[in-house]
Amino acid sequence: MRASSLVAAVILVAALPALSVRAAETVVQVKLEDTSVNGSLEGMLIKLDRDTVKAGRVTFQVMNESEALVHELIVLQTNLDVSQLPYDPRKGKVIETQLKSLGEVEELKPGKSGKLTLNLKPGPYLLMCNQPGHWHAGMRTKFTVTSSGAQSNNS
Repeated sequence: MRASSLVAAVILVAALPALSVRAAETVVQVKLEDTSVNGSLEGMLIKLDRDTVKAGRVTFQVMNESEALVHELIVLQTNLDVSQLPYDPRKGKVIETQLKSLGEVEELKPGKSGKLTLNLKPGPYLLMCNQPGHWHAGMRTKFTVTSSGAQSNNS
């Protein structure tokens, strides 16, 4: 009788992974880039492999592809147009304390990477770098989370 109980326990333990249902995770590849011509900075941007994902667990895999500049990625949930965000021109930065940041990958040195995992609800989001001057240089992009299975690739 002990042997049969042991066999039943082994079968139950083996079945546990199949019984636990884990929400699917979406991974978004993010490249933080800047371009320069003859040593003069021409522009900055955030490139995503997709700009629309379904609601749930989302991991942002972030790579700073700059050769010389530190960048960061901040995730904001907002329906404000970028022209309506609070901006301090003296500091060259968006005023983060007046917005709801959901998280960030801070100060990535050139060639370094990081990741951020969030549970996102449907709605409009903004991804940005808020290093001084980077917002104004174009390091921001819209991001959408849907309630359906729709996803959009940006490749």
